[in-house]
Amino acid sequence: MLTIEKIVNRDITIGVVGLGYVGLPTALRFFESGFRVFGIDTNSRVVSQINEGVNPIGDMEYNDKIPPPIDNNWNITSSFSDSVGFCDVVIVTVPTPVSPEKHLDETNVFEAGKSVFQNITAGNGTIVVLESTVYPGFTKKIWSPLVKNIGLKIGKDVHLAYCPERFNPGDKESTISNTTRIVGSMTEEVGGLLVELYSSISEAEVIHVGSMEVAESSKLIENVQRDINIALVNELSMILPSLGIDIEDVMEAASTKWNFHRYYPGIGVGGHCIPVDPYFLIDQATEKNSSVQLISTARMINDQMPTHVADLIIEILDFHNIVVADSSILLLGWSYKPNIGDIRGSPSSDLARVLLDGGISISTWDPHVPKHDFPDFVNIIAGEDQIEDFDMVVVATAHDTFQKIDWQVISSKMRNKIIFDGRRCLDLEKLNNQGWSIYALGKPNI
Repeated sequence: MLTIEKIVNRDITIGVVGLGYVGLPTALRFFESGFRVFGIDTNSRVVSQINEGVNPIGDMEYNDKIPPPIDNNWNITSSFSDSVGFCDVVIVTVPTPVSPEKHLDETNVFEAGKSVFQNITAGNGTIVVLESTVYPGFTKKIWSPLVKNIGLKIGKDVHLAYCPERFNPGDKESTISNTTRIVGSMTEEVGGLLVELYSSISEAEVIHVGSMEVAESSKLIENVQRDINIALVNELSMILPSLGIDIEDVMEAASTKWNFHRYYPGIGVGGHCIPVDPYFLIDQATEKNSSVQLISTARMINDQMPTHVADLIIEILDFHNIVVADSSILLLGWSYKPNIGDIRGSPSSDLARVLLDGGISISTWDPHVPKHDFPDFVNIIAGEDQIEDFDMVVVATAHDTFQKIDWQVISSKMRNKIIFDGRRCLDLEKLNNQGWSIYALGKPNI
């Protein structure tokens, strides 16, 4: 039976199901803290890469941190039967995408839970924690019937809990080691054990907030709030230029107030959380006949940004008397956020598709994204030296690499020296002095 003493002495085994952007860093952190770890993933390629010491995720922070498979405390497998039975705590970190109809796809959590519960022995008292983002009440609704059907008893053979992941890939400041965590559980006793467990891998506070439903709701609200704030600044990036005002000047001025939180406009919102999670709450609220006007509107605004930016680009091409159907554009950046290779939900893909529909030839360069992760409908260049013969360069992701480009050298190789900063990360005044025609999101352009 799991006890605080065993946690303190590192005399327990942790299982982590799903070795992606959240699961792999979580497994590594428990291993680094002295626990025996089983990392489980149904993707054989991921398992093979990790066992070969190769980082399978697009966050380069972990390139040199994969332990050798000869360490007895580090076990990576695709077999639930060879791992779950040894674990005192199993943490599930599988993706929770939305369907084309914008409903939560329960498949990953359901299948992961089924595979875990089928391999727990009666009387073990194994704690199974879900970290994936879900709607309030989901963990109990999906997993409780599974446990019962398998013949186990919740509260005796299995304990359910929820601890939302708060991992931000590519962020070196807010990490697993220093981010406050919350835990929801069915009993105070299990909550206390998990507070001790998560405190062992984090210097920050870990708080038991009560029920799983409170913890589940908290995770949704965190991402919904961010989606709404981004939608506000994106909408302002459409309004203010029509008034002859640059949104960056306004945000800079507003930021002088102590309680103003600054956000930046962009070509769209990507990733596996913010463009997805609000739909979980929208779906549940609709089911209960509750109003979700603000949340729904924010989603609509952020979803339409790639189309809005495409319209601006076409308008700029027309202004320069460039035949749209004969034009060639380079998108700098394919991942959804700076300095990582995660392309999930990337707005670059949506922007490229809209521009392609207008007959524009699209090329892209992203130094963080492997070649096999790009779609077939774009041309790929491998570096700065291949930027030539384009009519426009569009900054779609604010990678540090792009801010260090020698734009003066590149300007001589362009068919038309036009640049559109879709992330407001470039020195536009310097580019203007180098002879570029500069345009930017939220800036009066034409």
